Amino acid sequence: MDPKRMTPQVNGRLWGSAAADWAAIQEHTCRPVYEAVFDFVDLKPGARYLDVGCGAGLAAQLAAARGAQVSGLDAAENMLAIARTRVPDGDFHVGELESLPFPDGTFDLVTGFNAFQYAANPVAALADARKRKPWWW
Repeated sequence: MDPKRMTPQVNGRLWGSAAADWAAIQEHTCRPVYEAVFDFVDLKPGARYLDVGCGAGLAAQLAAARGAQVSGLDAAENMLAIARTRVPDGDFHVGELESLPFPDGTFDLVTGFNAFQYAANPVAALADARKRKPWWW
C-alpha cells in the first residue's frame, strides 16, 4: 500500500483518539503562535485562509473571528467535528497533506501549524500547499 495514502488512516486514528482532550487541554497552548502569525501577516476580514492539518480548528476559529473565510484539512474526522462546531461556516475536509482538495491559487494565506512533519512526504505536502496560495510567506 502506498504510504502516502495511509496518512489519514494512521494519523487520523492517532490524533482522533483523544480529540476532545486535545481541544480542551493542549491546543490552547498554541494560541499565542496563531495570533502572532495572524498579526504578522495582517490577516484581514475577507481573506481566504487555509489551515492544513487544522486539527480541532482553534487557528481557524481565531482567523474566522478576524473575518477570514476559513477552510481546513485534517486526517482526523474527530478533530474536524470539533473544528466544524467552532467554525460552522468553515469548509473542512478529511484528506492527504500531499493532495489538497482545493484549486491552485485559492487562498490568501495557507498555514500548517504542527502538520507537515506528519505527512508521508513532507516536501510534497509543502509543495502542494504552496500551489494553493499565489504568494508565500
